Amino acid sequence: MPDLQSPLVEISTSLHQSGVDGGAKLSVQELPFRSHFNIRGDVSDARFREAVEKVTGLTLPTRPNTVSRAQDSLAAWLGPDEWLLIGPAQSNLEKSLIEALEGQHAAVVDVSGGQTIVRLSGPAWRDVVSSACPLDLHSRAFAEGQCAQTIFAHANVVLVHVSTSDQDDAVDIIIRRSFSDHVMRWVMDAAGECGFEIRKPLV
Repeated sequence: MPDLQSPLVEISTSLHQSGVDGGAKLSVQELPFRSHFNIRGDVSDARFREAVEKVTGLTLPTRPNTVSRAQDSLAAWLGPDEWLLIGPAQSNLEKSLIEALEGQHAAVVDVSGGQTIVRLSGPAWRDVVSSACPLDLHSRAFAEGQCAQTIFAHANVVLVHVSTSDQDDAVDIIIRRSFSDHVMRWVMDAAGECGFEIRKPLV
């Protein structure tokens, strides 16, 4: 069986392009090979909430456009009865969720092979994303704990605000595999003036 290949395998990594001031104000890194699951169910049903939490450790968010986190996993609100669960690659997660939700009016769909994540960080990420996205991405409108379904560079994406120990402010762009190369090249073009670096994928 051939090795897994990132959707962005043709994009050079460890690439640095200086901006007009000689610096690089955007850092770009793919997070490939994560588990991605679309899950639907009745959040008012305690059995549904408890089953998901038992398997994933995640409490499903109920406020629109918010996320919850547990260790290396997250749940992003997509609708009143729909969430996107993302975590480390786990071959048995789908089976465990389906078994835990057996007999309930719920659905679990593995979309791992059809999506990837591109993380943008650095002081220019809001300007770069805003160049091809209609949302207000100012920190007062899009901050920690928030997500949004939107259009970026003519592609449907989910944006998730990220705050980590080594990246105080960043955004994850969750994108369909078939659009990922297009989105990445748009980012590189939009970041030409401010400068960028493409880091090795975080696997």
